[in-house]
Amino acid sequence: MRKALLFAPMLMLLLTACGGGGEKVDPAAELQAQYAALDAATMEADVICHYAGELRTYTLLCAYTPAESTVTVLAPANLSGISATVADGKLHLNYEDVSLDAGGYSAAAISPVAALPRLMAAAGGGYLTEQSEETLGDRTCLRLACDLPDDETTVYTTWFDQETLLPLRSEITADGEMVFEVAWNRFEVTSQAAPQDSTAAPPAEDGQPDASGQTAPADPAVPQEEPAQPAEDARAEADEAAAYASAEE
Repeated sequence: MRKALLFAPMLMLLLTACGGGGEKVDPAAELQAQYAALDAATMEADVICHYAGELRTYTLLCAYTPAESTVTVLAPANLSGISATVADGKLHLNYEDVSLDAGGYSAAAISPVAALPRLMAAAGGGYLTEQSEETLGDRTCLRLACDLPDDETTVYTTWFDQETLLPLRSEITADGEMVFEVAWNRFEVTSQAAPQDSTAAPPAEDGQPDASGQTAPADPAVPQEEPAQPAEDARAEADEAAAYASAEE
């Protein structure tokens, strides 16, 4: 299972940061480092767009990678199935095997389909302007506000659940005005780079955990039993569901 459990090493850092000895860990910096290592994810969210005189709500499904993301409209029904590819500041709209170049976009006039990839870019590589601990429903969150190098007037703010490290809610503002509100419904990590570690750990003996907590492969001549699904997986799924349910209340 490759979901939020890929954030487990980061979660352990956050939990031990308040412990006794050792160097204190900045939760915001470590969370950004974890999202910077994100190679691929599948996410779904409701995006409320604040236009002049009206609000529009879209449900979007995003197959995210840092280089290129595909965003598909799930709702409203009259737009369902339309998708767009977001890469290098350009949009390509796709519908029934037809692809149209939608041109570039600026951060101040961001397209709704680019909102989720831009929030991920800010989470992993944005300049941190604010951070705080807040509560959504009964979930304790780390709130991070960031801007991106191409437009410092647009601010990307996300509330991350401190237990699961998943995004629960986000806002995008431009020149101090609300542009988008995002309610995250699903966030599944499908690929993540190995965390950077400047200290090389000695190799582990067969079957023994190394310094990073990974277990070295055992002798291939010895048959290994198929490991059962750990109880932590089930608990992580329960925590994820509870986090999103609490954020919606």
